[in-house]
Amino acid sequence: MTRSTGALARRYARALLDVAAAKGRTTPLELRDELRGFASELEAHAGLRRALAQPTLGAEAKRKLVTALADAAKASPLLSKLVEVLAARDRLGLLGEVAAAYSDLANASQGVVAAEVVSAVPLAPAQRKALEQALAGQAGSIELTSEVEPGLVGGLVIRMAGRTYDGSVRTRLAALRRRLAASS
Repeated sequence: MTRSTGALARRYARALLDVAAAKGRTTPLELRDELRGFASELEAHAGLRRALAQPTLGAEAKRKLVTALADAAKASPLLSKLVEVLAARDRLGLLGEVAAAYSDLANASQGVVAAEVVSAVPLAPAQRKALEQALAGQAGSIELTSEVEPGLVGGLVIRMAGRTYDGSVRTRLAALRRRLAASS
């Protein structure tokens, strides 16, 4: 994301949040999830992405295409209007960045703290729920995303509110290696 596209995406996200708050039909967090889902579905289809990036396909054709996609996905009126505006202005490439910026703004407006957990193996639903509850006790409402990185060997790495809590076996082994090297 370049500086100018990031600023533009944040402006669209801010406007979307303002409209969502004013209309009140969809909560900011519901719209956040819907926007993320639509953006990831669009990103997952390489052929559609390439077609929408073609300069030979006019803005009106792109607008009709994404409006039809939004209708087929039974998107909320706000999401439909957003993709229609982005298509009409030939800025559909910003949809992923707008979704990310909107997520940050919606979370902040609702007091939700984003947290990411990285583990060596996928977390079981009970483990995930226990972790969410433990983190919620520290920060209030939590939106937890998870990632699997086998190189951790074991343990967890948690990133939340600008801080990283590293309890991974990989980090502990690296610290032990440094201590052993320093003592010899």
